[in-house]
Amino acid sequence: MRFRTDKEKTVEALLFIVSRYGEVGRFHALKTLYFADREHLRMYGRPITGDRYIAMDNGPVPSFAYNALKEEVPEPVRELVVGAISPVANSYHPAYRPHREPNLSYFSKTDIECLDWAFEHCRRRSFGSISDETHKHPAWEKAPLNAEMKVEDMLDGVAAEIIEEAEQFASYGIL
Repeated sequence: MRFRTDKEKTVEALLFIVSRYGEVGRFHALKTLYFADREHLRMYGRPITGDRYIAMDNGPVPSFAYNALKEEVPEPVRELVVGAISPVANSYHPAYRPHREPNLSYFSKTDIECLDWAFEHCRRRSFGSISDETHKHPAWEKAPLNAEMKVEDMLDGVAAEIIEEAEQFASYGIL
């Protein structure tokens, strides 16, 4: 099962997260997005962004979002990122700040609920605490290091109806 990454929605989700923090490091921004996507997938059968998650040393990393923050995406998406989020100069670790408010029309009510939940879940936690938690998720445990995590493994333990919903959403490319 695979979802189509909605690039514009992913940029808006990153902007939503960065705006909530005010200024945030790359690790916290990307892990907050992971928790939001995972929570929405497990509750409603679809992720928020459709991004592919890679099992990295410090936990899952959304592939497109990571490249977008590094501005390693083609135009016109790079323009969307640069107009929304910018790196913080002289930061020890890569960090970002918002340039504008996120366009909430990209999100459903449940998208926003899960983005808010993920922000609250991550905002006061350390790098190690978040990384350790993600290492206990079956999708990260089962994936080879530096390989794509399977959506099916992210749904481990959810009701059969949610898995059926996810299969339908994925087949139609709906986010």
